Amino acid sequence: MVARRLLLAGATAALLPHGAAGQSQGLRARLGQLRLGANLERWYPVARDNQPRRLGPGWWREFRASGFDHVRMFLPAVSATGGGTEIPAMFQQAVEDATGAGLVVLLGMADFFHADPGWDRRDWAALAERARFFAPRTDPGQVVLAPINEPVFPDAVAWMPVRDRLLAALRQAAPRHLLMWGGHEWCSGRSLLPATPPADPATIAEVHDYEGGDAGAVRGRFTPLAAWRDRYRLPVLVTELGGAKGHETNRPAWTRDLRVALPVLRSLGLPATLWSYSHGGWWRMQPGDAAAPHEELRRAYRP
Repeated sequence: MVARRLLLAGATAALLPHGAAGQSQGLRARLGQLRLGANLERWYPVARDNQPRRLGPGWWREFRASGFDHVRMFLPAVSATGGGTEIPAMFQQAVEDATGAGLVVLLGMADFFHADPGWDRRDWAALAERARFFAPRTDPGQVVLAPINEPVFPDAVAWMPVRDRLLAALRQAAPRHLLMWGGHEWCSGRSLLPATPPADPATIAEVHDYEGGDAGAVRGRFTPLAAWRDRYRLPVLVTELGGAKGHETNRPAWTRDLRVALPVLRSLGLPATLWSYSHGGWWRMQPGDAAAPHEELRRAYRP
């Protein structure tokens, strides 16, 4: 299976513009060296209290100085933003400020994709429009694009053809970028394991985890994912890491979860992206609009 995929990857790479493969491989290597990032949830990067706002270059420099080397953001669904480029342009400014601070950016074009009822024409058109907007305006050496935040499908067999269609739609507009995808069940780790990578050679995989547990439980979940990564030679990032369910508003318990999980992930070479900077109350990392997390969270990853 791996040999067949490598043959397909070679055929796909031949279709990419000159220089695209080199840029993708350069960022791939950098991704493997990442340690820790954070999510900015949905509207957080561009608005507050239903009013547009720009966090600004200084905010992003402080964010990086807080110990983060990458950030993940994704656009809300087109049903929430409306069509056109006004909202994408606001996210583009945030991407520019983040990359200007030296961060790698993981950028999703949309939120969820549920198997039932699926997307309609407007959703697919918005994906294509957003891809055309961001591809020429973002640096393939610093920005990874993803078609969605999370899929919700019954199994990998149902999900993978849709995944491939989403990636193909994004690739058509973004021939030079690395693309990111996850497993069928909200990008859970267990749903990545039965998936096989797409033929597209310039992709990486993501995992979302909110299970907590002791070090043995964490290692038990993630060791198979590291083996999957090695088997397919495909980078895997834990792009949403929270604590155990039930700890959403219990910051001391959440902090303990991170103190357990992060050393295990580092030992397995799996970069983690904490969830999240948010206007809400669940898994809220920061006080107010501060660029630095709550001090007890900082101590969890910077002992």
